[in-house]
Amino acid sequence: YYTSIPGSCNFETQDQEWTTVCGLTQDPSDDFDWNISNSAITGQMSPDTDHTPGKGHHFLYVNSSTQKEGNRARIITTKLFPASLGVCRVRFWFWMFASRKTGILKVYTAEEHGMDILMWSSSRNEKDKW
Repeated sequence: YYTSIPGSCNFETQDQEWTTVCGLTQDPSDDFDWNISNSAITGQMSPDTDHTPGKGHHFLYVNSSTQKEGNRARIITTKLFPASLGVCRVRFWFWMFASRKTGILKVYTAEEHGMDILMWSSSRNEKDKW
């Protein structure tokens, strides 16, 4: 159901086309980038498959194990969403390996003058699941 909603993305794209297909872009001022892959490439500390039902296996990920504390990987939506009350929703699934190297996953909105407002964050997922 969710993969057919306008604006949804399941990351089943060729190479780095997910940025165009999903309406996202890498932040050029961050320290490292998000990538698209599957568990066969990311290794043991990753889920067996993505959350999307069906034949898809790809997901967006960052490998924070080689990063220094304070480094950021950031993606930004390329489309602006008008302000609304209860109309615009961001829905996503995440899987985080609970280790000392795991950072904080944060979701921000940018207000009219460009100030980031923290909407949600998680420091780790205690269970080995999406």
